[in-house]
Amino acid sequence: MYILLDDKTGGIYAVNNDDTGVKTVQIFVDKEDAERYNLMLEAVDFSRRLEITEVELELVVQNCQVHEYDYVIINPDDVVVPPL
Repeated sequence: MYILLDDKTGGIYAVNNDDTGVKTVQIFVDKEDAERYNLMLEAVDFSRRLEITEVELELVVQNCQVHEYDYVIINPDDVVVPPL
């Protein structure tokens, strides 16, 4: 499993849900999908530099629960695009 981390702070990248105010961490099954998403973020001039990091699912889920974040697992057949 792969997530995106802020290159400077080490903070995990999460998408903010405007309706609920809850942040959602995207956990990618395939590294290539995480890389593709990161490239899309760069294309829309996302302000922070992110790196792809391999993680254990249980660790991310635990961290999300502690910080009251939602999470979603992005499978290879899922299509996700960054918020504009």
